[in-house]
Amino acid sequence: MLALGIRYLTGCVVASDPDSRTRVEWPPHPRRVFMALAAAHFQTHVDFDSPAAKAERAALEWLENLAEQPAIHASAITPRAAVMHYVPVNDDPGHSSAPVQSAPGISRNRQPRKFARAWLDDDVAFLFWNNVETPDEVADALRGLCEKVTRIGHSISLAQMWLEGKPDALAPTWLPDNEQPTRQLRIATRGTLAYLERQFNRASIEEYWGLDELANDASNKKRQKMARKKLKERFKNRIPVRLPPDAAAWQGYRPTDAEPEPEVPGTYFDSRLMVFELRRKESAYRSLDVVATLQITARLRNGMFQRADEEPKIALPESITGHRSDGASSERPHVAIVPLPFVGHEHADGRLMGVALALPRDFSSDDRRTLLRVLARVDHLALGPIGTWQIGAPDAQRPAATFLSRTWTASPRGVREWATVTPFVSDRHAKAKNPAAYREEIAADIRAACTRIGIDVPVQVVVIPVSAHFGVPAAHEFPRLVRKDGSERRHTHAILIFEQPIIGPILIGAGRYRGYGLCRPLEQ
Repeated sequence: MLALGIRYLTGCVVASDPDSRTRVEWPPHPRRVFMALAAAHFQTHVDFDSPAAKAERAALEWLENLAEQPAIHASAITPRAAVMHYVPVNDDPGHSSAPVQSAPGISRNRQPRKFARAWLDDDVAFLFWNNVETPDEVADALRGLCEKVTRIGHSISLAQMWLEGKPDALAPTWLPDNEQPTRQLRIATRGTLAYLERQFNRASIEEYWGLDELANDASNKKRQKMARKKLKERFKNRIPVRLPPDAAAWQGYRPTDAEPEPEVPGTYFDSRLMVFELRRKESAYRSLDVVATLQITARLRNGMFQRADEEPKIALPESITGHRSDGASSERPHVAIVPLPFVGHEHADGRLMGVALALPRDFSSDDRRTLLRVLARVDHLALGPIGTWQIGAPDAQRPAATFLSRTWTASPRGVREWATVTPFVSDRHAKAKNPAAYREEIAADIRAACTRIGIDVPVQVVVIPVSAHFGVPAAHEFPRLVRKDGSERRHTHAILIFEQPIIGPILIGAGRYRGYGLCRPLEQ
């Protein structure tokens, strides 16, 4: 049995939940604890080829490759108010309201930040693996790493770690459970250490400052000229940065003292969306509108396929492409690309803030790794007349509600009332001439579309030309989907009311894999 102990030295935890900067992350996510150990490794070695550094790396790689996820012992908490702080950012030349007194001409602009924190009923927590036998050399390395850890979470969340010598006396308060989880926690998986090392960017930063030192040393003009040339060619005279980690695997957990929550039905899409922000790079427009959904989803899809064809060639599975090996359309659920517009708020304007990928519930870990490899190669979308837009992770410090999965999925308890954000596109051409009969025919198509994605038919369907959400354009403003014979498919907005709560994402109709038929909860 392996057990890692954590003592929060101030009796308080300061760590923000990935889905909300104002909510405390508790119990501590296994990935966060692993990152603390990795930080201790990276920050306390000069020579990474030394025996001690190699032993620590081997121990971390051993830990991330464990098939079993840890049980957790953690006490109850009392959340504290998330107070706004104004913290200094990087030094900038020029004037600001907070000049550095000891360095005239240098200032530190301060930005508002909220840090979620909570008091702990017990300042000690444990992560433990019941069915793991730890080799002696791994235990020694982990023991040394734990002794070097100073914080878990924010820099003021001071902590002490150790390798627990009597793990058999521990009782879990949280257990891994993917069947009826009440919480999703981030975990470390194979390749996490290598990923964190790339994000830490140590080699590039050390190379930059080494060249910068030579470029400012006038004692050797030839060497100085060569260093300046390399700084321009290699770094474009810009300081390389350390990138915050964003990709993570998740594991469901449930408390041992709680009754399992009633099972809430959901679609065949996973409720955890892969979210990306769109930022203007070169465009005459300040923002994109949700009516550009088809252009954006088509360009992202094509960009993924193009990057996969580049060297080294990546074979995309059916669960990503939506096509079988013989080229025929897949009958299985596959990855859908959906827009993320600013809607559903009294000041909403319908501008497109990002896109998300909805993955099938049975999406395998191998297919997920392939998808992440492809997405890592797509950093912008060239959209012709509407310009070029960068695509990347949203701001982790202050994520907008639009970028939160629960805004679109209503997880974990679900809601009954949903309404379309992008129009529903029927699989067939409605034949009714009478307006009332036409609406009933479309409502029947919507009910059938719900069964196709694995949920019960709604008890009520209201077919309307405009969305029930603020900021959404009318259905006729969206470009129509075109059939293979060149004819256009009709589309409409709708309100769907179910007999019992449903977990999203709800994507219905002929355009569900291309961004149309996206519904958002009406009950907030």
